[in-house]
Amino acid sequence: MMTGTLIDHNVWMAYLLTIFLVVTAFAAYDILYRRVPDRALACFLVLAALAPVIRTHFIAEFRQSHMIWPVYIESILGAVLGFSIPLAATMVTGGSGMGGGDIKFCGVLGLVYGPSGMTLVFLVAAGSAMPVALLFRRLFRDKHPIAIPFLPFLACGCSLATLVQIFR
Repeated sequence: MMTGTLIDHNVWMAYLLTIFLVVTAFAAYDILYRRVPDRALACFLVLAALAPVIRTHFIAEFRQSHMIWPVYIESILGAVLGFSIPLAATMVTGGSGMGGGDIKFCGVLGLVYGPSGMTLVFLVAAGSAMPVALLFRRLFRDKHPIAIPFLPFLACGCSLATLVQIFR
C-alpha cells in the first residue's frame, strides 16, 4: 500500500500549469498589441522543449526505458501538426487567416501537448473563435475586414488540453 502523493504527477501538473500561465500571458499580449513577440516565443520554445524531458525522466526512473522514444516522437509529431495545420489554413485563405506568430506559437505548443492535445486545442480554439468572428463581422460590416487576435482562443483550447493531461 502506498501513501502520499506521486511526485512525478505533481511535477508534471506544475509544469502544465506553468505552461498554461505563459500561454495566458501571450494571449493577453496578443489582445493588447496584436502580435506575438519572437524573443518571448524563443524563451517559450525552451520551456516547451522541457516537456518530453520531464516526462522521460520519470519513465527512466521506473526502469521503463522502452517507453522513452515514443514520448519524444509524440512531441515532435505534435510540433509538426501544430505548425502545419495553421500554416495550411493561412495558405488556403491567402495569408489572411492567421499571423506568422500564431503559426509559430502553435508549433511550440505541439511540443507540450502532442498530436492528440493539439487536435483538442484546435477544435476548442476554432469553435470558440467562430462565434466571435461572426459577431464582429455582423457589428462592423460597413468597415474594413476585422482581424481578431487568435491566441486567446488558443488559450481556451490549452485550458481544456491541460485539464485532460492532468486528469488522464
